[in-house]
Amino acid sequence: MASDAVTLIMNDHRVMEQLFERLRAGSGDRQLLLDEIAARLTAHSHAEELQVYPSLSTDEAHHGADEHHEAERMLHDLQRMGPDDEGFADRLDDFIATVANHIEEEETTVLPALRDAVDDAKLIEIGAAFERVRLEELAVAGISVS
Repeated sequence: MASDAVTLIMNDHRVMEQLFERLRAGSGDRQLLLDEIAARLTAHSHAEELQVYPSLSTDEAHHGADEHHEAERMLHDLQRMGPDDEGFADRLDDFIATVANHIEEEETTVLPALRDAVDDAKLIEIGAAFERVRLEELAVAGISVS
């Protein structure tokens, strides 16, 4: 399994996109899916902010953190509404679009900048720290990762 920060972050993005598809399709318990998305988004965001963003420019780090906080706010609004409430689908679409935009920006700009800023050994070191924080937070939230 790849252990560099860029690969781990991108893998995490793919998991989130799969959860979004399940939520949009209405497969499974939508409230449980929202709860899992919230746990994963929070763990991912905190791990990036603590372990990855310090290796980036201040502007990139602040921008990424601001986008994380906006996505978390939108998600909390969705959780308070409930999947059957009027307006839920529109807010869900807005939330997913916001996160998708963040993912695209991160994968086309931020992660390549990280790759350019540090060597391969440092990418692996950052990846291990990112994964440690992410897994610790997921465990607290009751999400097991194989």
